[in-house]
Amino acid sequence: MSQELRPTYTLGSPAERTGLGGLSMKTTLTLLAGMVTFVLFSLVGATKAAFLVVLPATGIIAAITYIKIGGRNLAEIAQMVVQDMLRNNRQEQYYVSGGFSDVPGGAYQLPGMLAATRLAVGKDHRGEEFAVIVDDNFAEATVVLDVQLSGQSAVTQDERNVMTASWGSWLASLSLSGDIRSASVTVSTFPSSGELVRQEVNRIVVDDAPAIAKQILAEAADELSAGLPEISAHVAVTFKISREQLQDDAFLDVLATRLPALIDPLVWAGMLAEPMNQDKLCARVHTAFNPASEVDFEQLGVQGVSHGMGWNDIGPSMAVAERSLLRHESVISRTWEMTQAPRANFEDRVLTRLLAPHPRLLRKRVTLVYRPFEAGAGARRVEAEHQDALVAANAGRGAVSARAEVRLEQTQASRRAQARGAQLGRYSLFVTTTVDDESKLRAVNEDVSQLAATSGIRLKVAARQQDTAFAACLGVGSAPWVRSSLVQAPALIQKGFGDA
Repeated sequence: MSQELRPTYTLGSPAERTGLGGLSMKTTLTLLAGMVTFVLFSLVGATKAAFLVVLPATGIIAAITYIKIGGRNLAEIAQMVVQDMLRNNRQEQYYVSGGFSDVPGGAYQLPGMLAATRLAVGKDHRGEEFAVIVDDNFAEATVVLDVQLSGQSAVTQDERNVMTASWGSWLASLSLSGDIRSASVTVSTFPSSGELVRQEVNRIVVDDAPAIAKQILAEAADELSAGLPEISAHVAVTFKISREQLQDDAFLDVLATRLPALIDPLVWAGMLAEPMNQDKLCARVHTAFNPASEVDFEQLGVQGVSHGMGWNDIGPSMAVAERSLLRHESVISRTWEMTQAPRANFEDRVLTRLLAPHPRLLRKRVTLVYRPFEAGAGARRVEAEHQDALVAANAGRGAVSARAEVRLEQTQASRRAQARGAQLGRYSLFVTTTVDDESKLRAVNEDVSQLAATSGIRLKVAARQQDTAFAACLGVGSAPWVRSSLVQAPALIQKGFGDA
């Protein structure tokens, strides 16, 4: 009797450079610079200053660059704290739009990283319109694909293996083009409004049907649809665009020719994808900020009527970014970021419980972001990582050597995988939950922590950057990694308002 093959997967290990004694390369260079400075001070006769100033300063800087908390060293944490204090002093954590705001024209413009973006519309090879989110400041264009997931209920293990392999091949293909900055897949769960079920009942009920039959069907529709969870998903791909193409939107024709190569392979990965038009994309983003509008959008969608909202009309009327939560409209959201991916091998269902509807997490959004390296750059990074692992394995002792040996095995596996056609990239994951009462956040924290534990990952609240993390978890292309610091935000937002 044959057994189903249940393969396991691994993400490898984060890139690192090993210095002296198992320290990081940054810490090693800091110590060397401090040693050289100490010698120079001693040579010029400033021995007292060397002991009282150079040595303590070197030790403090080395500790700041070496000690990490939640994946960030102390220097990065200090930078975030200072930036957050400066923002709060300028009261930039408050956002107000609409008729009584300072936004030109009284528009409901998107806040934060999305403030400086605009929406362009192109036509694909079928003549269908597709929306493109354009960020002129960073020369980026993002195409968002609406995705219908095939599900796992009636799928065999062999079919899941094919889907997983196809998804991996699709991700690997992103490195080959050389102009793709990131790709993300977002899965959202939210309570159903029941509008689709009621519309179907109205369609099948004839006018001359008995009144009692109409009543029974109407009550059944309300009972079946009330509070049932719905799942929506989309995939976003962000391209690098030349400045010349941005000036006259010539990139839209280029993207139109690229779309079939992005969409068709997703079928084998269990996704039926199609480009979002302006109506769908604006509705998807606005409901994230204003969940109360979901029913209105669904009613208009069922009737086939456009809501008529543009990109500058879908932001919240108010938002307040606090240390560990974001208040927007009449709801409260909290976003977590992944600090540690699965360290051991895992199966293809590793994120199933995190993505699935949860009885207490009524509104939940999970976004997995993949940033590919270009094929040539990825190969060089793999070789450099392997050489560094070799040095660390030969130089270390005891527990350090054991960790280095594991890392060496992982880099060897990466080299073999790349020789077979695999590519290199970086993963990030965000989770956002939205509630209507702040008192529910304590239970939400426990639920999210348990779901993360079952998936073998570690999540932490994106402290002092809830607005940025919320925007990243929307899965519409805006990535915080290309913004060197939050200090840039006011200038970008002001420029975005000027273009409104």
